[in-house]
Amino acid sequence: MPPLNHLHPAIVHFPIALLATAPLLFVLGGLWPAQRRGIHASALLLLLLGLLGALAALATGEAAENLAHRTPELRAALDQHQISAQWTVAIFGCLAATWLGYLGLVRFRRWSLTPGVARFLFLLWLLVSALGVAALLRTGHQGGHMVHDLHTHGGEAP
Repeated sequence: MPPLNHLHPAIVHFPIALLATAPLLFVLGGLWPAQRRGIHASALLLLLLGLLGALAALATGEAAENLAHRTPELRAALDQHQISAQWTVAIFGCLAATWLGYLGLVRFRRWSLTPGVARFLFLLWLLVSALGVAALLRTGHQGGHMVHDLHTHGGEAP
């Protein structure tokens, strides 16, 4: 099996795109009631695929980190990037679990909320998803900083 360290730069772009797009689709579904169910199903699929991709990015990032020739500056950047990535995965994992839990309660337990409570919880979920996107962008920016400013390519430093 080839080393995973070279896969990290190729993998990370997919979860970034998927996780940044999913909340936008949830908003679109909230604004378009006639198509809400289908749009939210698509958004949930993007969210879950993005989360799987983020987990793969974490794994390949760890492999790349293990092979990097570290300077103190690179070590600090790697630590910040790893912590940001873990927070990002945790936030989006909670968002996915919350949405799936809600769907389970609504579909299988026939549970319903008043429209006002449902709207409030949806807005709260969107606020947390905005925090997730901010964490995602920070993580990506830190990774770009390591590649472009610290000249780390494929897990190797010059």
